[in-house]
Amino acid sequence: MSARLSLDKIAELYKTSPIFQDLLETSAATALAAGGQAVMTDMTPEQIAMASAAGFGAGMVGRPIMGRAGQAIGGVVDRRAPEMGSAMMEGVHDMVNMAPSPIQKMYAAKLGPYAHMGGAAQYGNLIGRAYGDNAAQLAIALAAPGIFGAQDDA
Repeated sequence: MSARLSLDKIAELYKTSPIFQDLLETSAATALAAGGQAVMTDMTPEQIAMASAAGFGAGMVGRPIMGRAGQAIGGVVDRRAPEMGSAMMEGVHDMVNMAPSPIQKMYAAKLGPYAHMGGAAQYGNLIGRAYGDNAAQLAIALAAPGIFGAQDDA
């Protein structure tokens, strides 16, 4: 398979699969956390690998849970004040429309699977998925030197 076909397949999966989005984005955040641990701590490569596995797992669990929580909260807003949800998504679309084309496509991919929902539910899902993994991975990355680094001190 050529590189171009591979990139096209990745782009297509990103556009159509929230799980693939989760995998790709959580992997990127895991790599960023591992790089920070390698530069800013005295953790061994093995400890960084364990922390990365824990962070990736936490991110993959945190992302859909927080997405669903945000969606549920947004659903309540949509039922009680549908105009508020519409205004939220109008603001998101206005912001996205000012962004460069690749960013517009990324947000279209992120919102596409949830287009059938009310505006606040879409927004809540978007925010929950975006920050659910970040919060879980950040907690693991910050705790990792104390948890995984403590093995050598014993």
